[in-house]
Amino acid sequence: MTTGASQPTTAPPRYVLEGRVVTLNSHDEVLERGRILVRGNRIVAVEPSGGPLPESFRDAPVIDTQGTLYPGLIDLHNHFVYDVLTLWRVPKRYLNRTQWPRHAEYAPRISLPIRLLGGHAPSARAIVRYIEAKALLAGTTTGQGIRTRVSGGEALFRGAMRNVEEPHDDHLPAGSTRVMDLHDDAEDIDSFRDALKSHAAYFYHLGEGVDDYAHRRYLDLAGHDLIQPSLAGIHSLGLQRQDLDMMAARDAKVVWSPFSNLLLYGQTLRVSDLLSAGVTFSLGCDWSPTGSKNLLQELKVARHEAARQGVSLSSRALVRSVTADAARVAGWQTELGTLRAHSLADVLVIAGTGGDPYDTLISATEKQVRLVIVDGVARFGDRTLMEQLAFDRTHPAEPWTVDGTEKAFYLWAEESPLNDLGFEAARALLDDAMADLPDFRRRMERMGAGAPEPFLLVLDNEPQDVFATGSEAAAFITDLNRVAGRITLDAPTVGGEDYWELVAAQPNLDDSLKQQLRADYA
Repeated sequence: MTTGASQPTTAPPRYVLEGRVVTLNSHDEVLERGRILVRGNRIVAVEPSGGPLPESFRDAPVIDTQGTLYPGLIDLHNHFVYDVLTLWRVPKRYLNRTQWPRHAEYAPRISLPIRLLGGHAPSARAIVRYIEAKALLAGTTTGQGIRTRVSGGEALFRGAMRNVEEPHDDHLPAGSTRVMDLHDDAEDIDSFRDALKSHAAYFYHLGEGVDDYAHRRYLDLAGHDLIQPSLAGIHSLGLQRQDLDMMAARDAKVVWSPFSNLLLYGQTLRVSDLLSAGVTFSLGCDWSPTGSKNLLQELKVARHEAARQGVSLSSRALVRSVTADAARVAGWQTELGTLRAHSLADVLVIAGTGGDPYDTLISATEKQVRLVIVDGVARFGDRTLMEQLAFDRTHPAEPWTVDGTEKAFYLWAEESPLNDLGFEAARALLDDAMADLPDFRRRMERMGAGAPEPFLLVLDNEPQDVFATGSEAAAFITDLNRVAGRITLDAPTVGGEDYWELVAAQPNLDDSLKQQLRADYA
């Protein structure tokens, strides 16, 4: 996902946000009563409140957010197109990523529903609208891209959020992603090396598992001198302490997804090894079938897991892992991840100004998200704040409610193919389709009658590489006759009895985590 143009106006909007400001700069400065001056898509100044405003801001709206301001959150591991799916009841503990996609329930309940829904324009469009809104409402302003096929050509969706693969900004170098394992193949190794050289960040699912197979994936990289500064090892679960030391020495990075690791493998990285090695790391949700719904949830899991391991992982370090350090992983540290003059205006506001500012973010739920700004544009937040920042009167925001608090989405983006589709309309369409997938398939086939679909999704987490080649293997993940009859659309926020029942049923999660998560959202 990439951010589109801001508003269809000639003069860039100017406004001032007041509140407690957590800069995440090199000194981790916190302004207990501060303000941010924004013009267009840039922050002009970050300063204490109370002094006179510059002449150019004398007539700009000054908004008391009654909250704490942070840089927008950066999610560097999320297969977004699958985030309409609910948490999977993981059947058992697995050893590596080649095992769980082979389970009999995986294709009918995860792979095939997304293949079906992503293969027809009405539901494909609804998925993109729904999951983008789902990420925004929890403060995520940057994620991995959603690849689409529009009128036959592939491209990453351009909407209200940024994406790391096609940022469409000359100041932000593009990254790239690889999911499939690298093996000892000369041509594949050369391709991998080229990708490392040509991107500021190359996100690779590295060592996903706890056995020798997972560790060998790291040894394959090390043996071919592929531990390079642009490498961002997603998961890195199979790495040992000396491997993390090498990653740090080469300035390679780690993207940590603790909830996904715990759900599938019953364990995650040794936090003491991660910290002692000094490797730069960020957090990532992975996907909703076996991961967190959003970064606010992932932060809570990471906090609990560090405490369970008896490791002192500060709240400040965790917040940096989704802001300043995440920007460094992506190679964007000069433009994003901190609140400072001249940086791009991606801002998150959490309700309240008391207590430790870093704990405030980690403990926040979606209800406490007061405002989310991407590229200077207010995209989600409390309705009163959104109305004060509604510079585009041609495309009104869509109202929504979280636990009784009135919110609003502004999802319009220049050149977006989804400007005619709202969040609630997308939600209703998906609810209807997922209530009877075989019937939805029949309806779409009758409607299409052989005509090409104008908008499709390209799936980015299909497990082709874990199966032997051949028609039987291909049918396992492509035969839509095996799709589940009914599945449930994942709710946009964490909570509800259905969700906690799914969490409670997970065999690989520690009971203390199950209890703590529910308490965090009580």
